[in-house]
Amino acid sequence: MPMPADEFERDVIANKELIEEQLKKWIITLQLKPGEKISDMEIAAYFHTGRTPIREVLKRLEQQKLICTIPGKATMVAPITPDKVEQLYAPMCMLQSLAAKNAAERAKDEDIVSLIEANEDFYVKILQREKNAYPALIGDRKFHDLVIRMSGNEYIRDLCESLWTHIARLDYLYFRDAEILRASYDEHMELIHALRLRDPYGAEIAMKNNWINSMLGLQGLISEEKVCSGL
Repeated sequence: MPMPADEFERDVIANKELIEEQLKKWIITLQLKPGEKISDMEIAAYFHTGRTPIREVLKRLEQQKLICTIPGKATMVAPITPDKVEQLYAPMCMLQSLAAKNAAERAKDEDIVSLIEANEDFYVKILQREKNAYPALIGDRKFHDLVIRMSGNEYIRDLCESLWTHIARLDYLYFRDAEILRASYDEHMELIHALRLRDPYGAEIAMKNNWINSMLGLQGLISEEKVCSGL
């Protein structure tokens, strides 16, 4: 399996949380591509640790549907298929739309300022995406996390948190496309406008449009780039 060229620092303690987050990032950024076989031995060697904690991490990633195991054959990165896009984006769209509606009823002036700043930071990362698209992904998530926090609904937050884990590598594919990214920035501005007006219906529609357009754009990219991988 492909491993980073840079050696992992020996003076850093590689606990299971750190290893899990690093493997997630490799999967999200396609360093570990769909269908790529995973070697617990190579991962253990990279992090200077035993195979037992690695296997525990891989089990957690399997529960999160980021990897899959074929008994007696191999453990590999789970495939990306068009049907998964809708399965993940549809519930996220519903949750985030509800969050936007609630946020419009609770929004404070300082919340609006924070959203504008987050969206401008997102735009800066869009311009830098050719070097690394991952910061744009994080910037977009920061924006949406602020809206969820504004909604004041901790259950929406928790459900979205679980979906983010599955949806992140799909988002990374989407965040390599400049045209779609700029459209997302504009859609964020429409949402901010509705929130500034304290318009629950307008905020709900703006958020829904953002997620639906993201879903359609991503489905098109997956089809065009033929990144789908079967087992």
